[in-house]
Amino acid sequence: MTDIGTVLGGRYRLVELLGQGGMATIYRARDNQLERDVAVKILRPEYGADPDFIDRFRHEAQAAASLNHPGIVAVHDYGTDPAGPYIVMELIEGEDLSTIIRRTGALPPRAAARLVAQAARALAAAHDRGIVHRDIKPGNLLVTRDGRVKVTDFGIARALSESGLTLPGTTLGSVHYFSPEQARGEMATPASDIYSLGIVLYELLTGRRPWTGDTAAAIATARLTGAVPSPSAAHGGIPPTLETIDRKALAPNPEERFASAAEMAEALESFLGEERGADGLRAAGVAGVAGAAVAGAAGAKGAAGGTAAGAGAAGAGAAGAAAGGAAVGSAAGAASSPTVAAGVARPNPGARIDYPREAYAGAAPVGARSRGGGRGAPPADMDEDERSGSGPWLWISALFAVGVLALAAFLLVRFLGGSPQESQAPQVQVPNLVGKTFQEASQAASTVGLIAEQSGFEQSSATVGTVIGQVPPEGSTVDAGSKVLLTMAISPQLTIVPDLRLKTESEALNLIAQAGLAIGTRTEAFDSVVPAGSIVSQEPTAGQGVAPRTPVNYVVSKGPEPSPTPTPTRTPQPTPPPPPPTQNLKNVGDYRCQLLALAKSEIAGDGFQVGTITGSQDDTSWVTWQDPQPGSKHAPGTAIALWTVDQPAPTTCPAPP
Repeated sequence: MTDIGTVLGGRYRLVELLGQGGMATIYRARDNQLERDVAVKILRPEYGADPDFIDRFRHEAQAAASLNHPGIVAVHDYGTDPAGPYIVMELIEGEDLSTIIRRTGALPPRAAARLVAQAARALAAAHDRGIVHRDIKPGNLLVTRDGRVKVTDFGIARALSESGLTLPGTTLGSVHYFSPEQARGEMATPASDIYSLGIVLYELLTGRRPWTGDTAAAIATARLTGAVPSPSAAHGGIPPTLETIDRKALAPNPEERFASAAEMAEALESFLGEERGADGLRAAGVAGVAGAAVAGAAGAKGAAGGTAAGAGAAGAGAAGAAAGGAAVGSAAGAASSPTVAAGVARPNPGARIDYPREAYAGAAPVGARSRGGGRGAPPADMDEDERSGSGPWLWISALFAVGVLALAAFLLVRFLGGSPQESQAPQVQVPNLVGKTFQEASQAASTVGLIAEQSGFEQSSATVGTVIGQVPPEGSTVDAGSKVLLTMAISPQLTIVPDLRLKTESEALNLIAQAGLAIGTRTEAFDSVVPAGSIVSQEPTAGQGVAPRTPVNYVVSKGPEPSPTPTPTRTPQPTPPPPPPTQNLKNVGDYRCQLLALAKSEIAGDGFQVGTITGSQDDTSWVTWQDPQPGSKHAPGTAIALWTVDQPAPTTCPAPP
């Protein structure tokens, strides 16, 4: 790690460590020329010697610097230093969405929609420049102190014009936010960013990710086989319009998602506009409740006195209260509190402003206190109705209206001689959902008035994507509207393909054997960068989840391709006599104590051929003996007999068969 106080490029003095990522370390630094604070990202030492990582790091600077948008973190400079290559970026005083979610849990629907809409606008600007982010996640979405979103870390972005280039042995992005096409190892597109943003919206609305699992392979498999998740099944109070937007972004087929990030932003902004229009109706509805409740109280009082006029007034008051309540219901929600106070990304003493909980129809009782202080002025982009839509007097009025209404109803019931009865939800029997797909299970549960929800995924020999467990079990009696938690089957344990690139062939074959995979086809190719004898590329690529014993094909570098040289014209010379037969003999190499595949390769390279193999024929078995012996001289094409074992070579290797 680079020491605080180090000056990079003779200009940027490191002041404070801000964080560490998978590829780089982030510092607050002081730009001595422009006298301003900046953020500096320095490549980790273990990657500094790898030309592929350095090239990708430089590409981050080039890609991000080409983007000029208020929703994208600006890149100021790029350089190299003994500490390593570095990028100088705009310093954001705020915190990322991942930190906000950990602190507050699920955000109010309007707050979540506003943040994601801003992120979508920023992505639309990047997509217009032909750049795909590929790693959209809460940790890469920063929220400034005035509540604005900034997208950062285009370190794995690639211009669409260069989409034919590949990064062998590299897994891009975060598995929890992968799109299905990324999980299958396909090329990322703008639709992939939209899908990842849909997962972010789901997490903001529910406080949790849509898919979980013990391993990266389990999460990827669940995403490929499971149904599109429903946010409202995991958290109440989510407006249907917002849920429809999120489910469209999460469509497994890229063609069924939003046509662009701009279209997704427009859908979210339209939702926010509809909500603003409903605020006025909500306020009017509360006033109606208060007035009707007061009338109801007067009528009830008359009823208690035993007069017919008082009874009539009580009935009119109850009807008026019902009308006032209907007005609130038609507004589709309670009064709205301020949406987002600023989030402080890197908390400064005394500067933190938490997100308040936004009241929404069905989400919280009227008058519930918001979570978080909401100190300070509201964000600059907050609408006027959001500034004044809720205040202490409105809540006090609402509480007073509810209290008066309850008193009026109580007196009316007492006058009529009845007593309130607690309503009970009807009871239903849980059907058997095991063996069904999620869609079939959802339909069967809905038929009897229940809600099916995926609660987990387990590796099983059952058909992938079918239910292998349910809670409550079949035959249980529960309230209508209850949830049935389903455990879904995913494929057996997958093996992660190791990274072979730049490894020697011997190291690569050992890695393949250790991973439980099979050695595939070996080919050779000229390469101007990868040293001769090292691995240029592989198939499947590193990081993919595959079934055990899957063959891994690899390409071995032959070094730079030699330049053709013209053949000089020479005077014909007399043909020399043939050499004695002994001059054609070659030394036999030592092929013992190594993998059979490597021994075969070396035998062929020495000009001999593989003879009888005694023991295991598997390429991952170990050679323990050979005949002819190492160092003996034999004619080219001589067959070399080998003896193998199906385990690692014994400590006494070499040993006679």
